[in-house]
Amino acid sequence: MAVTGISHKAGLWKQQNKSHKTGRHRSKGQIDVQNKGRVSVKNLSTKQRKVLQKASRRNRSQQIRSSKREEVLNRKRLIGTGQSPPHLVTLIPLHESVDVKELSAAIQCCDEESSPSFAPLSTGGFTINLPRLKHRYQIILPTSSTISDVLNCVRVTDSVVFLIGCNDNCMDKVGVQLLECLIAQGLPASVFYVQGIDKMPIKQRSSTKKEITKQIEQYMSAPKLLTVDTPQETLNLLRCVGEMKHRGIGMRSGRSYMLVEKSEFVCEDNESTGTLKISGHVRGSRLDVNKLVHLVGWGDFQIQQIEKIAEHCPWKMSKNRNQNNEMSTDEKMVSIRGEMYQPFQSFDEFLLPDPAQQQDLTREAEVDPLDGEQTWPTEEELREAEDTSSLQSNKKKLQKRVPKGTSDYQASWILDENEDWEEASGSEIDEDAFEDREEFQPCDEELSQADEDEAETASVMMSEMEDTASQYDDKMEDDQDQLARFREQRTNEMFPDEIDTPATVNARTRFQRYRGLKSFRTSPWDPKENLPSEYARIFQFQSFENMKKRIKKMETEENSSVEAGTYVTVYLKDVPKSFVNQASMLSTITMFSLFPHEQKMSVLHFALKSCTERSIKSKDELIFHVGFRQFKARPLFSQHTVGSKHKLERFLPTSGVVVASVYAPITFPPANVVAFVKDPNGDLEQVANGTLFKVDPDRVVVKRIVLSGHPFRINKRAATIRYMFFNPDDVLWFKPVELRTKWGRRGHIKEPLGTHGHMKCIFDSQLTSQDTVMMMLYKRVFPKWSYCPITPNTESDVAMEESFDEELFT
Repeated sequence: MAVTGISHKAGLWKQQNKSHKTGRHRSKGQIDVQNKGRVSVKNLSTKQRKVLQKASRRNRSQQIRSSKREEVLNRKRLIGTGQSPPHLVTLIPLHESVDVKELSAAIQCCDEESSPSFAPLSTGGFTINLPRLKHRYQIILPTSSTISDVLNCVRVTDSVVFLIGCNDNCMDKVGVQLLECLIAQGLPASVFYVQGIDKMPIKQRSSTKKEITKQIEQYMSAPKLLTVDTPQETLNLLRCVGEMKHRGIGMRSGRSYMLVEKSEFVCEDNESTGTLKISGHVRGSRLDVNKLVHLVGWGDFQIQQIEKIAEHCPWKMSKNRNQNNEMSTDEKMVSIRGEMYQPFQSFDEFLLPDPAQQQDLTREAEVDPLDGEQTWPTEEELREAEDTSSLQSNKKKLQKRVPKGTSDYQASWILDENEDWEEASGSEIDEDAFEDREEFQPCDEELSQADEDEAETASVMMSEMEDTASQYDDKMEDDQDQLARFREQRTNEMFPDEIDTPATVNARTRFQRYRGLKSFRTSPWDPKENLPSEYARIFQFQSFENMKKRIKKMETEENSSVEAGTYVTVYLKDVPKSFVNQASMLSTITMFSLFPHEQKMSVLHFALKSCTERSIKSKDELIFHVGFRQFKARPLFSQHTVGSKHKLERFLPTSGVVVASVYAPITFPPANVVAFVKDPNGDLEQVANGTLFKVDPDRVVVKRIVLSGHPFRINKRAATIRYMFFNPDDVLWFKPVELRTKWGRRGHIKEPLGTHGHMKCIFDSQLTSQDTVMMMLYKRVFPKWSYCPITPNTESDVAMEESFDEELFT
């Protein structure tokens, strides 16, 4: 009989097979078990960096240092042989008490061997040879003290000498503003010169220098402070300026630029354009005759020809040559290094452009009105349009209550178009104080002679007080405007983007361009959707970054360019005759070469930071200095965030970084940006500074509005909301849009209630009576085409105002 339910158990002598010996590594089976089906990466997405050994790293660092040292030595050797342009030095006073002419005269007489040569009046300075220092200096004295002219001079200069006083405040208000603008634009190597300290007692000089250094350190770190009291100290100042480390300015990298020392305009009497001849040293990189050039404050022009000429102040050889005209020690060192020493020679050569390769001045793209898809309306659509127009013509005009003194046009504009309109509530001037003021009325019969004199003195004082009060009131008019803007900005900060739903206009008509988004961050938005007509006039790159890298790597052919350091005369063709006047020809003129496509219009975005307490509203007119360009525009502010959509900022934030979008010519970064606004006196006031962020017409700037409602009845998760809409049709129109509350509740509209715009809503949890229900709507906005270049014949701002739509957000 078989026994069931009993299994065999292995005993002590069961055979034990040996396991596979994998050593210290894991077997393939163990790896598969741990990976749980995950597959390893076949190709590495990032390039692996080869780790060098310590000796290799040390050798590479030594090679980099040697190459940089050799480059610096070669540049200094060229300076000593006169094959490089003179060192540009700009003298800028930062206090009204300093005298620039005193330092200029000291520089001219600092060395017996020096030979100053006074350049034409257009540069406002002179060139001086110093064989002892083996250097040539070109001293620039800005002909005007305005911010624009000083910024224009510093754009091309190599070093800046700031002149400050030895008073309690070494810099006045204008000097501080000028220094801040120069730092924001990009400041080259600089040194500070204290004037008048030699007239102070010896014991006070050391403490005065320390106080001045503390004041300067608020704006610059580790400033160089020098005094020039003797010719030897003046020579040391020039030596320090020439041997200082050069600071690279981003807008000058890869470009050729020039300080115009002499200019001449040639034009026929019956023509509106002519040829402008400008002379100067080519600086930076090689100047290509086929490229466009930009005259700062004038515009973009084509080159007709380039003529190489002799300098007006050539390099003066050192006196250490013997009578046999043998080479000096420095010249022998140049020849030993393998370089051929050639003194500057005068020559006359013409370089003409190639018509096939010369760039054109096309700024805007040709607009094709039939570019978009169009369909002809049907007979039924035409009939409906005629019926609608007839009904609108027969419709009686509605009588609406408006503020006193409001015209019909203003009333329709307020009620129908301006979504950001708020009733003016500016503070009125208290006139009771002026009415209660006691007036002096002396009696001729009762007053004595002394009283009469006192009365005359009092009347004079009263008249002076009235004049002062009138002047004060004139200044306060601008403060009233700023007060209204400040209140509007504070209201926007307390209740961001909240507006009231108009009671006389249907919300579905008023906000028909807006849409709801489930998520502002993740919801898609097509950047090519519903573009304005201005987008047909601009240019766009498929990849702007790749285009910028490819253009900056392009090398200029030697047969079509002039080497840097050459003294040339550039002929610019088709220069408007209206540009040339006495003021523009005597001011400092600078020239910059343009990269390909930099004359074309596109959408530029600037990363700006506010530096003023003035309230700046979006689409206010500002004056921009972008690199070497100057123009007026009305920027559109948006948040500097990461994502596909960026929320509109109605005002320039007082803290943080904001992005300003404008239509302007393409500029390749890096380029510093300084924004100004004109004060009532016509002077420029800096309001923001930053850098060029990118050039991208596809950046989506979205304007948000918030419609608010209040709970009327609350029944657990259900609630009746009122004051968001005023008719049931609007409730049904916006029913798909999600609702949110200030306390973090989410919900949606279920159905309208009654005929007054009440609606029943369902939320994820019960509301409280203090909560506020909000509906967020979005629409894309675009900057206005308000680009206006600043030229010598720039028209008044009235023409610009007429071309600009006064509605802020349409």
